[in-house]
Amino acid sequence: MENPEPPSTFASAELREGVSAETYLPDSCEFLRLRWDPEGSAPGTVVLPIMYHSLREPDNMLHDGVTVSTEYFEATIRRAQELGFQTITIEDLEAFLIRNARIPSRSMIFIVDDRFPGAVAEYILPAIETLDWTVTLAWPIGDTRDPLWRTMEGLAGSGRLDVQSHGFRHEYITETWSDAAIREEVAGGLSILEAHFGRRPTAFVWPGGNFTRRSVEIAREEGYRLGFTASSRGPLLFNWIPLGDPERAVQDPLMVLPRAWSPSAIVNLEHAVRIGEQAAAHAEAAFPEEAAWYRANCEGERGAGLPSP
Repeated sequence: MENPEPPSTFASAELREGVSAETYLPDSCEFLRLRWDPEGSAPGTVVLPIMYHSLREPDNMLHDGVTVSTEYFEATIRRAQELGFQTITIEDLEAFLIRNARIPSRSMIFIVDDRFPGAVAEYILPAIETLDWTVTLAWPIGDTRDPLWRTMEGLAGSGRLDVQSHGFRHEYITETWSDAAIREEVAGGLSILEAHFGRRPTAFVWPGGNFTRRSVEIAREEGYRLGFTASSRGPLLFNWIPLGDPERAVQDPLMVLPRAWSPSAIVNLEHAVRIGEQAAAHAEAAFPEEAAWYRANCEGERGAGLPSP
């Protein structure tokens, strides 16, 4: 039987209208135990996934809403450093979201969609190598040819690439799709990616950001543990995912995680800092009430009360 809700819930006025933060851990006692575990991440730890496509020199820009100039990318790196952000991998993110594993208190994930090896090799990897950062690739199988596979395998040798799935043919899933078609798009490339990069992806980056409730269910059946949309809703906290109506409808927050868009990455990093700071302050103020609630509802099965923050 699930425990009743604890007495406090963090809410932020920083979220846009129509966006609300959803929880995903059903056991409130377990949530509080993990939230205040001294070995875990402190309350207020925040993660910002950022969606990248192509990068171009300022005199060769595409004004398509997703291409970023190299100047702005460099400015994003500088601002992230000033704010104290560090990159994490999908594995790190999953551990944080599921069990509040310790990660940097201000974390981010650069997720590069589609096949842009030039952007990765020429701009991103050189920028992050000196910082000991990583970059996550959302890689669609499509018609990838042998020379490109060899290039990407060579880049992966740096140990800084975290390769995840972006679909088999990179087709946008709709409500009209059959289960068989969804399964091929979602899972058809898993063994191929594992063969080339030595690891089976655990995150699915929805092509075009498109998903349905059934496609989320099938992705879960195929072993995915996280999924990313193309919607910018806000940063992630432990047991706190900002979602819009389409994401809430699938009732699986971890499979429809939001991503900030790279052309506004700096604004979103600063926004993430404010929400993280608000969450930390809220947690500190709520601790006495949460500890009392925990003692009243959880001690019998969980042991002693919560440790002091």
